[in-house]
Amino acid sequence: MTDAPEASDTNRTAQKGQKISLNRRLVRQSALVPTVEPDTSEKKVPARLATRARRAAFVFSVLAEPVHETATGYISVPGRILSTNATIALSLIVSALACTSSKTALTSPTDTKCEVNLSNSPSSFAANGGTGTLTVTTTRDCNWTISTDVGWVSIPGPRDGQGDASISYSVAVNPVPSARSGLVAAGSTRVQLSQAAAVCRYSLSRSSDTIGAAGGQLSVDVSTLTGCSWTATPGNSWISITSGQAGNANGSVALVVSANAGAERVGQVNVAGQLYTVTQAAPPPSAPAPPTPAPTPAPPTPTPAPSPAPPTPTPAPSPAPPTPTPAPTPAPPTPTPPPAPAPPPPAPISVQLDGRAEAVVGACPALHFLVNGTTVYTDSSTSYKRGNCGKLKNGTEVSIDGVREGSVVRARTVEIVKN
Repeated sequence: MTDAPEASDTNRTAQKGQKISLNRRLVRQSALVPTVEPDTSEKKVPARLATRARRAAFVFSVLAEPVHETATGYISVPGRILSTNATIALSLIVSALACTSSKTALTSPTDTKCEVNLSNSPSSFAANGGTGTLTVTTTRDCNWTISTDVGWVSIPGPRDGQGDASISYSVAVNPVPSARSGLVAAGSTRVQLSQAAAVCRYSLSRSSDTIGAAGGQLSVDVSTLTGCSWTATPGNSWISITSGQAGNANGSVALVVSANAGAERVGQVNVAGQLYTVTQAAPPPSAPAPPTPAPTPAPPTPTPAPSPAPPTPTPAPSPAPPTPTPAPTPAPPTPTPPPAPAPPPPAPISVQLDGRAEAVVGACPALHFLVNGTTVYTDSSTSYKRGNCGKLKNGTEVSIDGVREGSVVRARTVEIVKN
C-alpha cells in the first residue's frame, strides 16, 4: 500500500507522527459468551518502509486473534500522512485477516468465577434434634452439590442444583450423653453443626419391696442411657449390696437383708438418685409353754386282817368286823402360774427435723423423703400445716414433728415452711 501523491487539505489535518487505528469487529456468539479476556496489547507490526521522493511503500502482517472481538493496533509512519482511502483499506484488510483465522473458546465457568457461599440456620441444636435451612449463594450458571460427613444429618430433598437455593435438613435425636458436631459442605465451602448431649434420666423397675423377718435376697433394675453413670448406696446397716454398686448403663442391684429379731422396720437404698424402700416384718410371737401335769396319787395301803382268838370251851361271840380305813383323797394338782405379760414397748422418741425435703418418692399419703440425711416417711395419720401432701416436692422447706422408729422417722406433723 502506498500513500497518495498529493494529500488533500482534509487529510493534512493529521499531524506528524500520527498513529492510525486498525479495528476488528467483535463476533458475538448467541449461545455461550467466551470467557477469554481480550488481548489489547499493541500488535507487533514488522514493517519495511522505503521512501523515494514523495512515494513510499511498506509491508506489514497482522497476527490472528483466537476469539472474535474488537481490538486496536497502530501503524506509525513518521513524517508521513496517509490518505483517507489508505486508512479505510488498511482497516478492511486487518478485519478480513483477523476473521479468517479466528475461533471461539467455549468453557464452563472457572472455579474462581463459581464461588459458592454456604450458610445455615440454626447452627446448634438441642439433644432432641430439629430442622434447619442451608442457604447457597452463587452465580446462576454455577453448579453445586451438598454433602455431609455425619449420618445424623439428613437432607430429604435434592442435594445438588445451580445458582442460589435454600435447602432444608433435619437433625436426629442424640441418644448419648455427650455433645457431637458435624460438617455440611457445598464445593469448597463448609459449615459446622453442633448438637447438645442427651440428658441422663434414671428409673427403677419398682420403688419398694417387702420381706419376712428371716431376711433374704432382693434385687431392683436400673434403666438409663448408655454412658450415664450411677451408684447404689444402702441407708441402713441391715441392708447390704452384693452386686451392682455402680454402673454407666442399664443394670441391676442385688441386696441381702439380715434377719429381724425385733419390731417391723423400714430401710432404704439410694439407687441412681432414686429411693428404693425395703419393709421387713417382725418375727411372730412365741407360743406359750404347756402346763405342768399333776403328779399321779400313790395307791392306798391295805389294812391287815386280825388274827383269830384261841378257841374256848364256851364259844365266845364273834368279834365285830373292823371298820376299814378309807383311802386318802389325792391332793389336787398345783396350778401352773400364767406366763408373765410382755413388757410394754419403750416410749416413742419424739424427733424435730427442719430442712429441705430431698429425694421425695411415693404417692400420697405414703411418702418417703430425706431431711438433713434422715429418712422420713408419712402415712394416713400424718397431718399437714400450711399445705397438704400434694405440695411436698423436692426442695420444699419443711418442719417435721415425728417419732423415731429405728433409723427412720415417722412424721406425725409436716409443716410446709416454703414451697
